[in-house]
Amino acid sequence: MATRQEVIDAVAARIRQILPGLETDSSVEKRDLRDFAEFDSLSILESLVWLENEFSVKIPDEELIIENFSTVGKMVDYVLLHQSA
Repeated sequence: MATRQEVIDAVAARIRQILPGLETDSSVEKRDLRDFAEFDSLSILESLVWLENEFSVKIPDEELIIENFSTVGKMVDYVLLHQSA
């Protein structure tokens, strides 16, 4: 199982492919990705599919709400909570 920092690094790197202007410092975990116009519905969907594939987690339809995935930190928390389930 990946450590929190490994998941942060992987998720942040993936999101930076979509949002090249995303910070590289510790604030990356808390930055609301909805502040970036480039983080549109397609980007969100691609990111969630990537999370499922990369970390072998399943995101049920009822949990597909932006508030669960609006920051790198929230994505990381979701992965860590559901990765061993």
